[in-house]
Amino acid sequence: MDIPADAPEFSAPGPLLVACPCLAEDRTSPAMYDLHDYARMIADEARMGPYVQALQAVVTPGSVVADVGSGTGIFALVACRLGARRVYAIETGDVIQVGRELARENGVADRIVFFHGDSREVELPERADVIVSDLRGVLPLYREHLAIVADFRTRFLKPGGVLIPARDRLMVAVVERPDLYEWAVGPAHGPIGVTLESMRARLRNATFADRECDRLRPECVVTTAAAWATLDYATVQPLPIAGCAELRVQRQAIGHGLALWFEADVTGECGFSSASAQLNCYGRLFLPWPRPLALSKGDQVDVDLWAQADGEPWGWNSTVTAVDGARAAFKQSSFLSMPSKPVASVRDARSATLSQETGS
Repeated sequence: MDIPADAPEFSAPGPLLVACPCLAEDRTSPAMYDLHDYARMIADEARMGPYVQALQAVVTPGSVVADVGSGTGIFALVACRLGARRVYAIETGDVIQVGRELARENGVADRIVFFHGDSREVELPERADVIVSDLRGVLPLYREHLAIVADFRTRFLKPGGVLIPARDRLMVAVVERPDLYEWAVGPAHGPIGVTLESMRARLRNATFADRECDRLRPECVVTTAAAWATLDYATVQPLPIAGCAELRVQRQAIGHGLALWFEADVTGECGFSSASAQLNCYGRLFLPWPRPLALSKGDQVDVDLWAQADGEPWGWNSTVTAVDGARAAFKQSSFLSMPSKPVASVRDARSATLSQETGS
């Protein structure tokens, strides 16, 4: 079905849904990204390279492509350069106007149809051979990402069509980062001796989005890394995610908590890791322990993690078994960090984290 270049765009009502990797986790802001953020995303070769390679592998002359969460339309433009007959670019934000301008600038405005609205309110005139998207935040468990994927997979994709990305593996490791821990749990004292332990008790159960590019350097990771869950976008549904991992301490260190990131299989052999110090789009999620813990080479750390599909609340249990048999266990949840959850005293707060230590 051919659509004239001057056809009016579709505009659908609905909540603001951010279409690009998370540079900020503010869930209420009406404008999470400015144009500098979008420019940084495009300049991020560690991310863009695998996406472009994936599109090159599957887009052929005559293909129909849907770009969900199009932003500036960069993936739509690439698809047109690769010969796509029609591209449907869907974006909730006003940045869609930049996408229209770039389409005209690159001479492909006659092949891209822009939809300004929530993809779940959009009806495409035909199904797509390829759907490309990046609706992640710091992790793929972000806002309505999984619900949107499940919807467009069902309604937009042709039988045998290709989803980009194909899957994400959620990774975890213990890290030694005293500076990050202090950022995450906050100061112990305010001005003129004011104590802040009640606030810190909550923050020890709060997730912390770490977006500094060099935070997760290899020397900061003190255990083996492991996948605790895999999101296969061919089948994923917007349901809670849970998993576990067994980690082994590689050197003597002080453990401050868990670092979470994802490894993306964009398609085929193309992929990337958000743990990379070169990436500047995603960052990592830090889950602090109730207190720093001395670790020795050979200690075992067993972790159980779970989260809602939209990323909140989180839960993380950590059991550390030392080589000599000593044991420490922490049970935590970001639910306990919410101000609506009463914490009567520091002692109650410590009890609420359900942290316990036993020696043998």
